[in-house]
Amino acid sequence: MLKLFKNITEEITDLEKTEMVPILVDTLSRSSHTNILKGKHLCGLLQASRYTVSEARVRKMINYIRVLNLMSPNVLIGTSQGYFITNDPHVIDDQIESLQGRIDSTEAVIDSIKAQRLNLTHSKAAIV
Repeated sequence: MLKLFKNITEEITDLEKTEMVPILVDTLSRSSHTNILKGKHLCGLLQASRYTVSEARVRKMINYIRVLNLMSPNVLIGTSQGYFITNDPHVIDDQIESLQGRIDSTEAVIDSIKAQRLNLTHSKAAIV
């Protein structure tokens, strides 16, 4: 769980695993690069099934589905347009490259914040 985002990054619940994830897997199994499903649509689908769920929790369940490879033999792809499954190696490679780019960007921010914190610590020591 992320400390500054506790309400949306809590671990996946048993209800999500046993009831909502199967609905998402079934729905996503009918997706494709020409039938992309938006997170908002998936959230609405679960809400219509009487589940109280946010788009952030849907993303958490999508992550669970991806990590456990529940769409096998296909791969679940996430883009700014939504989610779809594929077995096209080029699309999968593009997804890997996109995710790596996000990791690299996040690592750059972490390094910058660490440097800022260090500068803050040195600035306070100079003031005292």
